[in-house]
Amino acid sequence: MEIKNLKAVLCMTTYNRVDCAKINQEIIKLNYKQPFKIVHTCSSDTYQPYIEDAYLQCTPKTLQSGASDLLKQSIKLAMETYSPEYIIHLEGDTWIMDEAIIYDLIKKMDRNKDLMLATSAWDEDLLEFKYFKNPSITTSLDRAYAKLIRAFGQDYKLACRDSLATQFFLIRTTPEILDCFLNLEPIPGIDLEQALYRQFMSQHSEANLLRIKEREPIHPHNRYVTEKLTLYSQHWPARGTANDDRETTHPRYISPNTDGKRETLERFTSIRNGKYIQKLLTTNSFDYYNYGASRT
Repeated sequence: MEIKNLKAVLCMTTYNRVDCAKINQEIIKLNYKQPFKIVHTCSSDTYQPYIEDAYLQCTPKTLQSGASDLLKQSIKLAMETYSPEYIIHLEGDTWIMDEAIIYDLIKKMDRNKDLMLATSAWDEDLLEFKYFKNPSITTSLDRAYAKLIRAFGQDYKLACRDSLATQFFLIRTTPEILDCFLNLEPIPGIDLEQALYRQFMSQHSEANLLRIKEREPIHPHNRYVTEKLTLYSQHWPARGTANDDRETTHPRYISPNTDGKRETLERFTSIRNGKYIQKLLTTNSFDYYNYGASRT
């Protein structure tokens, strides 16, 4: 019989990056000193349950509808199976290498019972995108000014601040917060992260939000790697495998020199338990990895 009323359970959602998800489970279950129970929902018809503690196969849907459905189904299953006080959500391709990051967020929420959600904005630094395209002196000066004024809480030349990231977050499982997430639906014309912001702020305020500021702004520099959170969500298995066919001046272009998931594992030498971890570290071919999934 499963244990009810756990402190925290981790919900994992996967579309088609199934090899990332298997390694993610190994990181959490086989390498964390204090592992979490994992509740996993996946819509890939090639995935077979691995070492998660509870699993639900979901129907593939369009990008935002599918993400919303996987998230809601994972939360439902977590509450039915474990009734935790907190739910941590990670997309299957998003690894947190240091468990202390998660436990520290839980401690902060424990100390302040008004905090219902811990996440970051799914925002964009317009100046950085502009600088990538044209690194002029004017833009360089504007970047320096932005760094100064943003330190005082000004959202200078930041876009999509009215958003809340769904990729990695923690929630306190009150009835109101559960309703907020279980009623989340995509809104045509905006991102799911913006839809979540509207849903959350309709019943709550900034006082109920623990912003993970280490990740703000997310785009472009924190999208795939946030060093301060030991968060790694690269879509490509190793350096040189992204195969990005966009122009090199494109602000989202992924250089062949950009580290992938193998290089992430190589950096964290204490994380070695797991057959899929070992496979990625030793393979001579990456063709198998997340077969059929986009790498950009």
